[in-house]
Amino acid sequence: MKYCNLVPVFLIAFLLFPVKTEAMSPESALKKLRKKYRNVESLSADFREVFEWKLTGETVMRKGRLVVTGDNRFRIETPEQLLVCDGKDIYRHNLVKGQVIIEPVESSGDQLLPQKLLLDFADGFKADGLTSLAVAGSTGFRLDLTPDDPDAQLISSATLWVSEDDLVVHRLKLVDLNMNSTTYFLSNLVFDQQIDASETTYDPPEGIEVFDLR
Repeated sequence: MKYCNLVPVFLIAFLLFPVKTEAMSPESALKKLRKKYRNVESLSADFREVFEWKLTGETVMRKGRLVVTGDNRFRIETPEQLLVCDGKDIYRHNLVKGQVIIEPVESSGDQLLPQKLLLDFADGFKADGLTSLAVAGSTGFRLDLTPDDPDAQLISSATLWVSEDDLVVHRLKLVDLNMNSTTYFLSNLVFDQQIDASETTYDPPEGIEVFDLR
């Protein structure tokens, strides 16, 4: 799994459903979420990403800010790295090493792109369980998902923590085929805000080392 690409990823033309958890089955909850997020135009949020290696028990955490659009553009900023995608190419600026890697979107794997992970998370999954609990300080639920076709997925399971009144996903946990997990905690979410083109375009600074893999 390309952990460094995600970025994670970080949710949208809304249909607001004042629903009650006890009246929902796992399948109906997933259906409502899929309908809500299908027409998303953009999401911006602060995030905390926690990656856990199953084999070693090592945990890596990073924080940052992300912008993701429904047409597969994104910008992800952390203290160590800046990732920008204009919908065609991805620019990875390692701020520590002073290097930029440029590669086409298609080489990154569709399932691991932020738009796929944070907006289309419900596609290709079925709901296995729903548990009522508090989410973001209000009534909510946890929804457990598994792939419709395990052989076609790089992710073996996904778990969503959703606030009930507005059906917003505040936490997303993904487990890969090696049982490594990546959890995204999202806050200060803003949906369908107009994203300036400058947010998702990038020109490497003068004098920086560039590796162009296109």
